[in-house]
Amino acid sequence: MHFDFDRDAPKIYATNALFARSAWEDISARSTDLSGFRQRHGKMIVVQGASDPVFSINDTLAWWREVDQKTHAGASQFVRVFPVPGMTHCGGGDATDQFDALRPLMQWVEEGHAPGTIPATTTPGVPGLQRSRPLCPYPAFARYKGTGDPLSAGSFSCQRPSKGPA
Repeated sequence: MHFDFDRDAPKIYATNALFARSAWEDISARSTDLSGFRQRHGKMIVVQGASDPVFSINDTLAWWREVDQKTHAGASQFVRVFPVPGMTHCGGGDATDQFDALRPLMQWVEEGHAPGTIPATTTPGVPGLQRSRPLCPYPAFARYKGTGDPLSAGSFSCQRPSKGPA
């Protein structure tokens, strides 16, 4: 109740002898120069809640687009962002927030199979509709096929947005 935006907000930039880097320096790290990572054949999966109240999915997607531009449309060869509709910060929300992102990453690194989807379900026992969905690598999104159970991932496919009129 006593927060003063003009006085208190700049404290996020504060440093001292014990903390040489500010909190803002750490949470705003967003380098798009991943050339060294890519040269060492690194692979990265970023999963983020589209309803995250802490970090905006729009910032993450803008970062990915910058990486893609810097790599001449090659970002998806080594880094993929999987937005989770409805998920808040690290889980929760009205979302299919139960998934294993490690297995697809391991398959990508060890077998060369880039993930086209990550299967996801809602948390068992949480009130609301129990459902499953494919998580899709940006810019693709899960779209209902028009037939089948709308609560089942099998009734959805990952589709890229269509280009609008020229």
